[in-house]
Amino acid sequence: MKMNKSILAAVLGLSMAGLSNAGTVYMTGSTAMRSIVYSTIMNPGTVFQAAPSYTVYQGGSTSNNAGNSGNFMAFSGTLVGGSGTTVIKCHWSGSEGGILDVASNTIVSETFIDDSLLDGHDHGTNVPAVTVSAYVNLAMADNSQPYSRTKKPTLTKGTEVGVITFKWIRNNGLWTGTNVTDSMIRQALGGFCKLAVFSGNTADTNSYVYVSGRDNLSGTRVNAFGDTGYGIFTVPNQIEMNSSGVMQDLTGGGVYAGDYGFSSGGSLAATMGATTTAAVDNWNGVTGYSTIAYLSVGDAATALGLSPAAVELTYDGVLFSPAAVKEGTYNFWGNEYIYEANNVLSGSEPDKVYGFLSPLATGIDSFCDGTKAIKLTDMHCSRPGPTGDPVHN
Repeated sequence: MKMNKSILAAVLGLSMAGLSNAGTVYMTGSTAMRSIVYSTIMNPGTVFQAAPSYTVYQGGSTSNNAGNSGNFMAFSGTLVGGSGTTVIKCHWSGSEGGILDVASNTIVSETFIDDSLLDGHDHGTNVPAVTVSAYVNLAMADNSQPYSRTKKPTLTKGTEVGVITFKWIRNNGLWTGTNVTDSMIRQALGGFCKLAVFSGNTADTNSYVYVSGRDNLSGTRVNAFGDTGYGIFTVPNQIEMNSSGVMQDLTGGGVYAGDYGFSSGGSLAATMGATTTAAVDNWNGVTGYSTIAYLSVGDAATALGLSPAAVELTYDGVLFSPAAVKEGTYNFWGNEYIYEANNVLSGSEPDKVYGFLSPLATGIDSFCDGTKAIKLTDMHCSRPGPTGDPVHN
C-alpha cells in the first residue's frame, strides 16, 4: 500500500521531533540558592551551548525580568556537547525537601511547570496554572546530608559548590534593638520569650518577641537552628504573621505558634515590614509584639527594601559582610551542595547537567556573587556543618 506523501512527511516530522527532544531534567532544593543556579544555567557555554530560553513563574517581576527569583523555572536549549533540545525544570521548594526528594527518588514528590506553559516568558508573581509531577533528579541543599532529616539512603553523588549566607532581621515591633545573640534566639524559638530578654528592661514583661521562620523543608532553618545551638531537629514555637502584622492561626483551633514556617524565603520576607507595636498578640492576649526572622541574604534584601522596612540585626555583635564570613567572624552561613539521585544513569541528561554544575572552576561555585553566595576558593575558613564553629585555614 502506498502512503500519501503529505501523510508520510507528517509521520517523518513527528519522528524527527521525537528524536530532537533529548530529555527533561528535574531539579529542586534551596530557595536561597536559586538566583545563583539561574545565573549558572543562563550563561552560554556552561550548561547549554547558547543562552537557553527560559520560563519562570512566581517571584519574578515582569517589570525588570527578574526571573532569577522565581520558585518555578524551566530552561530549554541544547546542552554543551549534545544535540537536540533538553529542558531543565526547577521547583525551588527548600533544601531539606530537595534532599528528601533525591534520596527517595522512587516517590513522585514535586510539581513542575507543564510543557504546555513553556513559552519563554517571565510570568511575574503568578503560579503555573498547570503543573506536572515528576521524580527529582538533582537538588541544591544549604547543608550536607549528614545534617539533614533524611540521612538514608546515603546519596553517592554530592559536591560542595559554595557558601550560602544568611541574616537575622526584625520587624517594626516593640523591640527596637539591633543585635541578637544565640541565647536570645533560642528563647524566642521556644516561645513565650518576654521582651525583657531582648531589651534588658526589667519592666518589659508584658510583651513578647517571636520568631517567624521557615518550614522544616528549609535549609535556612537547618542553619539557623544549628548555628544558634537550638537544635536542628528541635521543634520550635514559631509564628506566621501577614504583611499587616496580623498573627495567623494556622490550625483553625486558636493556636498561634507552633512548628509553623513559610515554604519560601521570599514569602517570609514579604511579611517582615509589618508594624506590630499596636497589633494584637493573639497568643498571649496583649497589645503589641515583636518578630525576628532568619533569611538568606538575597531574601533579606527584599525585607530591608520594604516600606516600612525591616531592620538588619548584628548576630552575636557581628554585622554581616562578605569579609566577616570569609574570615569566620560572622558564622551564620551554610555549606552549599548539589546532589544527584542514586538511580540517575551515568551519561544520562541529568548526569550530564550534574557534571556541568558541580565543578568548582566552571560550575555553580564560579558564579557565586560574593555576597549572597561566596566561592569556596575565597573562603579563609571552613566548617563541617551548621553545628560547628568556623575554623580559619
